[in-house]
Amino acid sequence: MAGIPELYMIYTLSRTHGSGLGAQLIEAAIGDTPAYLWVLEDNPRARAFYQKSGFSPDGARKLLPPDWSELPEIRMVRP
Repeated sequence: MAGIPELYMIYTLSRTHGSGLGAQLIEAAIGDTPAYLWVLEDNPRARAFYQKSGFSPDGARKLLPPDWSELPEIRMVRP
């Protein structure tokens, strides 16, 4: 996705989940800029968080490299 920023990683401690910290990190990193990210397909909590932040799955899917167990990821995009 040439020219569109990729949100690569956001991790927080579990004790901060639901506190708004993740949303603040997204705001600090990309503001309201269109962006995309890859998230593990089998991570409903993260997927729901990103959807609340305006990202939607676009149908793209890939596997992580073999040294990362080849887990499936989906791409989510925020216009």
